[in-house]
Amino acid sequence: NKMLDKKPKMVKNLKIIEYIGSLYATTDGEKIWEIDRVVYEVLKLCDGKRTVEEIAEELAREAEVKKEDIIPLITDMIKELEKRNFIEYV
Repeated sequence: NKMLDKKPKMVKNLKIIEYIGSLYATTDGEKIWEIDRVVYEVLKLCDGKRTVEEIAEELAREAEVKKEDIIPLITDMIKELEKRNFIEYV
């Protein structure tokens, strides 16, 4: 799976704002998306050094689940983050 070998990295202009217990993300200050904590944790791991598979491994370890069980969720989430221009690949 080529997706698992990609190295996502948060775009430089991504801002994450915490406001009254909720998290919001924006790249331009005009369009703002509410994001949940899981998305935030995934974004923090998108440093351009880890592959998608390594991100899934780390999250699986933390959540004490099998990597195979969360890979589909993580790959879908990363594809969505790419669509929103929150990440790029290095």
